Amino acid sequence: MGAAQEDLASLFFKFDRRIRYVAVLDAFGKVIKGGMRPGVSSLDTKEESERVDMQIALIRGMAEGAAAYLGATNYVIVHREKIMMIALPQDGGNTILITTEPEFPIERVPALVEMLGTKG
Repeated sequence: MGAAQEDLASLFFKFDRRIRYVAVLDAFGKVIKGGMRPGVSSLDTKEESERVDMQIALIRGMAEGAAAYLGATNYVIVHREKIMMIALPQDGGNTILITTEPEFPIERVPALVEMLGTKG
């Protein structure tokens, strides 16, 4: 991803005001870069957030297991009452995690993937 990684959160925050959080996670769910939209508070504790990041990395890994039969994973969406989490797999085992307000339109997710293709 290179230099684009530095501006990744800003890029997505400009895309839609409902995007709350953007982070690059390694294969173990550790945050490499990113953070919360300025002025937005996290809905969970730091410890719970770290646990969720690790779960997202695991979900991404599980989805990749069937790639030989079903093709590569384009994205994984977890939609909860209070938040939507979108995991975008990247080469090298990293994952872009984007959290949004629950009303973020799922139809816009492919545009997020496309943005990575042009900026990554």
